[in-house]
Amino acid sequence: MEMADMIDRRLVSLSLDAKDKEEAIQKICRMMYDAGKVTDYNEYLAGVKARELEFATGMGNGIAIPHCKNSCVKDAAFTLVKLKNPIEWGALDNEPVDYVIMLAAPDSSDNVHLKMLSQLAVSLMDDDFRESLKDAADVDQIINIFQSRKEQ
Repeated sequence: MEMADMIDRRLVSLSLDAKDKEEAIQKICRMMYDAGKVTDYNEYLAGVKARELEFATGMGNGIAIPHCKNSCVKDAAFTLVKLKNPIEWGALDNEPVDYVIMLAAPDSSDNVHLKMLSQLAVSLMDDDFRESLKDAADVDQIINIFQSRKEQ
């Protein structure tokens, strides 16, 4: 499973307008539902919110990675969302978030969400990858960034 192969254009937004973390999570969960990645919007939203209550998913450097492993998830998927304006997320570095990568994983024994989180964490530690991703102006640039990472 390579993240580059999982990019779905319907799950990319380069200017999501959200006033706060709650609204951002709702809108991004709606993207997952509308793309057919989850079968029940409310169940998925509740799962993401429950996970967020356990530990805020703002990792620092302006990026949050909320996630949910749930039986309502049909296919492992992730969003790439640039926020129109930075919002408070409870990030590790206490800085606002302007980029959200939300993961959705089926409730299966293969723990695909851990594999996705691991790949993302390694990639996002690379300053060039992270900044290129945040600066991307369109979906094709994002795909190229992930493809380049895959080829390394």
